[in-house]
Amino acid sequence: MLQYRRLAALLLGAWLGAGVFVDIAVTQNFQTVDRFLAKPGAIQTSIDLNEAGRARARNILRRNAGEENNFLFDVWESAELVIVPILFCLLFFGGRPQKILLAGTGVLLVVVCVQHFWLSPTVAEMGRKLVDLGPKDPLNGTFWQYHGAYSGIEIGKMLVGLAMGVRLSIKRTADPDHFAREFEKKAAAATGASVPKVGR
Repeated sequence: MLQYRRLAALLLGAWLGAGVFVDIAVTQNFQTVDRFLAKPGAIQTSIDLNEAGRARARNILRRNAGEENNFLFDVWESAELVIVPILFCLLFFGGRPQKILLAGTGVLLVVVCVQHFWLSPTVAEMGRKLVDLGPKDPLNGTFWQYHGAYSGIEIGKMLVGLAMGVRLSIKRTADPDHFAREFEKKAAAATGASVPKVGR
């Protein structure tokens, strides 16, 4: 039982760490474009950028960054659809499952499904269309609403995972009579006798 709990805590910690890494990566992809244009790192690259036009190059590089982010979200959310059910199994079959942890895992799975099958594809498709539209197009405002909804849900998801990690880290009081009680239940079931009380 303790081993299952440790495995669940380990998996949850790895999931939280990877989630933070992905969130940082997608944020930095866009910021890297401006850093690169400011300091290309090579004279010839700077000359090529000047010839192509910095504004034009920025639009192209930001579109590429957007596609990289779409790829990262798709891969990571697909991985989460595997990780979360495994976490649920570890918590459920680990003995004396806590309802609050199982409920938290259910919330995580629902959120990941909403992100992967609805929000992410919608945001990605809108982002592609915005390139061909003006900044005053109504779709621009809709895009940022969906983007904000995704960000808010992502923060909520991480907070739920963090709360679950804290709950897992709290050591439960051991029941000294647990194994004796389980043994006598099995013995009673085998013989058809009533189960005697063990301990208090």
